Amino acid sequence: MATHFSNGDKILQAVLADTKLSELGEYTPTGIETISDALDSENAIIRAVAMIIDGNENRYTQKEIYNQVSNYLIQKL
Repeated sequence: MATHFSNGDKILQAVLADTKLSELGEYTPTGIETISDALDSENAIIRAVAMIIDGNENRYTQKEIYNQVSNYLIQKL
């Protein structure tokens, strides 16, 4: 059965496939990540990237996205 990925999912997969980011975030990209799954991830890097993409898709302002991601990372790290 074929899986349908949204544009946001495809962007997420492309970003998470970056070798340096995956080393920094200590994760192994699978190529099947979705925004929904990533927003529930325990990994701060994966979740922060998903928050940025999701905020952009939902037409949040840059300031709203920045505040959301910044507050999350301060709390998580």
